[in-house]
Amino acid sequence: MIPTPYSIEKEVGIDYYLTDTKGIGGRIKTVPNDFVVEEIYDPEKILKIVSNRINKIYSIILVKKLNWDTHTLVREIARRLGISKKRIGFSGTKDKNALSIQLMSCDVTKESIEKIKIKDADIKFVGYSTSPVKLGNHIANRFKITIRDINHESDICDTVAEIEREVDDKGGFPNFFGMQRFGTIRPISHKIGEKILKRDFKGAVLTYLSYENNYEPEDTRYARRYAKEEDFKNALRYFPHHLRYERALANHLVRYPEDYIGALRDIQLGVRMMFIHAYQSYLFNKIVSKRIEEGIFNRVIEGDYVYFKNGGIDKVNLNKVKLYENLIDKGRSSITAPLIGYNSVLNDFELKVIEESEEIKGEDLIRSFKIKELPELSSKGIRRPISIKAHITSSKIDDALSLNFLLDKGSYATSILREIMKEDPLKANF
Repeated sequence: MIPTPYSIEKEVGIDYYLTDTKGIGGRIKTVPNDFVVEEIYDPEKILKIVSNRINKIYSIILVKKLNWDTHTLVREIARRLGISKKRIGFSGTKDKNALSIQLMSCDVTKESIEKIKIKDADIKFVGYSTSPVKLGNHIANRFKITIRDINHESDICDTVAEIEREVDDKGGFPNFFGMQRFGTIRPISHKIGEKILKRDFKGAVLTYLSYENNYEPEDTRYARRYAKEEDFKNALRYFPHHLRYERALANHLVRYPEDYIGALRDIQLGVRMMFIHAYQSYLFNKIVSKRIEEGIFNRVIEGDYVYFKNGGIDKVNLNKVKLYENLIDKGRSSITAPLIGYNSVLNDFELKVIEESEEIKGEDLIRSFKIKELPELSSKGIRRPISIKAHITSSKIDDALSLNFLLDKGSYATSILREIMKEDPLKANF
C-alpha cells in the first residue's frame, strides 16, 4: 500500500495504490490507436440476427469510431437519418479519446444505414434483429492499450508481471471509478452532485459554470469569471458554442433569473444524472480507499455484503466469514461497497467512513437521494464489487509497452493502469 501523491486523485476519493512495486510511468493516448476498446457480448444472449426486415425490426450496426464520444456520435447519426436520437440504441458509453468498437441499433432500413458517411466513424450494417441494443447489453470490454514515454530502469514487462503477482496476492485490482467519471480536467461532477443532494441548486449551477482551470482557453475562463459574479449575460457572450451545457444554463438564467432548478432541467437528463452518479462514485472510492488503509481490502468482515456471479447478494454474519473468504479466493464471489441511494443499507464500517469524511451523515445522506425537487434524479442505490480481476498480456514494442486485458462492463481500465504506471493522472493522459 502506497498513499497517492496526487491531489487530483484524492479529490475523487482515491487515496492509495494497492501495490508497493514502483510504477513504470508513461503516457497513454499519445496517438489515436493507443487506446482501443471493444465491447464483448455473450454469444448465447446476443441479439438474434434475422435475414428479412419486418415490422418493428431493428438494423444492427457495428460502429468503429475515433474522436467521437458515444452520445455525440448518436446525435450525428440521428441527424443524418432525420430521426430522433431516442430511436438509436447502444449498450455502453465510450470515451472520445479512444478507438472504440461497439454495436448500435436503429429502426431504419439497411439502405438508410449504408448511406451514412461520417468522418472518423466506420458504420457497417450487420443484420436485422427483433430487439434493439439496450444499455448494459454487453458483458465486458476488451482493451488494447499502448503506454509510451516510459521512464523506468528495470525490464518493464517484468515490472508489470510483479505488480500483477502482488495484485493477485491481495485479491485483485481496486475497482475504483476512474477520473473520467468526475472529469479529468475539471473533476467537479461529484461536487455538483453533492450540492444537489444538499438542495443547494444555485451552488450546483454556479459550480458547473464557474469552476476554472488553466487548461481551458482564455475566452472560456472569462466566461467562468462572469458566471462566478452571476453576470450570466456576459458569460453567455464568452462561452464557446461547443460548451452547450454551460450555454444552456447561462441562457436559462438570463431569461429566468434565480430559477436554478429550471436551469438544471435545461440540460439533458443523462448529464444531470451523471452528477448524482459521480457523488455516489466518490463515496464508493472513499470506502474502498479506507479498506485498503485498514488492511481489509479483500478480507471479509462481519456485516459485509458479498456479491455472487449470478447477481445475488448476501450479508455476512460472523459464522459465515470463513465460508465467504473461501468463495472469494476461488473467484466465485466478491466483497461489495455501496453506490449509496435512498434504499441503501450500510454496514458499520461504511457508516464510519461516511461519518468521518462527509458533511451529510448516515441516514440523512441516504434520505437525501430521494430528491422531491428533481425527482427524476432520485437514486435507489446498488452495490458494486470492490475488486476486479484482469489477466494482463504485455509486450514491449520499441520503447513502448502494449497491454491487453478484459474487464467486466462498468470497470475502468485506468484502475489497472494507475497501479502499473503510478503516474500523475494528467501527465498519464487518463
